[in-house]
Amino acid sequence: MAGLMTDVYTYETLINKYAGFTVPAVRLYVDGRELDQDMTRNILKVELSLSLSAASMAVIRIGNIYRREERMFDKKIKNRIKLGTIVEVGIGYGSEITKVLKGFVALLGAEFTETPCLVVTVMDVRRLMMLGGVHQILHNVKNYSDAVKTILGGYSRLCKAEIDATSDNLETPLSQNATDYDFIAGELAGSGRAGREFFVLGDTAYFRKPAKETRPVMQMEFGRELQMFRMEAGYLDLKVQVSGYDAQEQKIIRADAAAKSGEPQASLSSGTPLSCILDPQADTQDKAGIRAKALAREQTAGVQRAQGTCIGLPGIVPGRYVEIVKLEDMANRKYYVTGVRHEIGEEFFVTEFETEGWA
Repeated sequence: MAGLMTDVYTYETLINKYAGFTVPAVRLYVDGRELDQDMTRNILKVELSLSLSAASMAVIRIGNIYRREERMFDKKIKNRIKLGTIVEVGIGYGSEITKVLKGFVALLGAEFTETPCLVVTVMDVRRLMMLGGVHQILHNVKNYSDAVKTILGGYSRLCKAEIDATSDNLETPLSQNATDYDFIAGELAGSGRAGREFFVLGDTAYFRKPAKETRPVMQMEFGRELQMFRMEAGYLDLKVQVSGYDAQEQKIIRADAAAKSGEPQASLSSGTPLSCILDPQADTQDKAGIRAKALAREQTAGVQRAQGTCIGLPGIVPGRYVEIVKLEDMANRKYYVTGVRHEIGEEFFVTEFETEGWA
């Protein structure tokens, strides 16, 4: 699954690879082994939701396995897929499959309609991190990234970790009083303290510099693979200021970063509004600067939004850019993907994506 973060495509190579996008396909791998073809043919529909900011999930409907005379589902499948079972989901066309999600069966249920089906919900490791309860721990580490490495090591059955090291030189143990997910995603990444983004894609948990891979997955054209596209920029003109205190030098630390929409806009005030944050952790200029830049980037991305719908493309994933071309100057740019929804069945495969921030 490593290629999800590095592969680059063209429409021409994909239409050849996927034989004209004519035969949508799904594969399930249960505890490392692919389900046999008889089971796979019974998959009626898969809805995949991949996200930067929440646990990714797949809702899988398996039909044609209800034995009406016995009033029960086929034991062969029920015995393979139980709560807690590790499942990988691959999507594509024909025999060309890309694994996009590794997780565990978090929910298991049934729908009884004209075609009764098992409903299997697979969620990635972030859901397990949320379910683990609040931990009261002191991490005796020098850097935030060291604590993240230790925590993620406890989830190695579901993911491997790719971590961009931080240089924080912490002088006291790092306190955790939250779930593993809230601690990493909220207190370290979401607050801007670590200058990193945290998400899971495929079989890898990333704690990395934001938008690290700047190459777009592919260029997209309206009327070709792109079926709908909507974008908008909001007014923003703000200066983010983070203040801390250097106890050794006995002086106040301040760092500023500009948050602007990036679009031509008229000035509405005589001075740039200031958003001030007091951060006891910002005891050096570098730490204050890291947080100011992270918060400014988050503010800017929040007013740069877009949505699109295209033919089913497994390579469109959160954490990558897509490039829109040949539309109009205000729309032709690279967009940072934050959420993707793949819907796939026997005769259809559609991808919807949403973005925040652009280049």
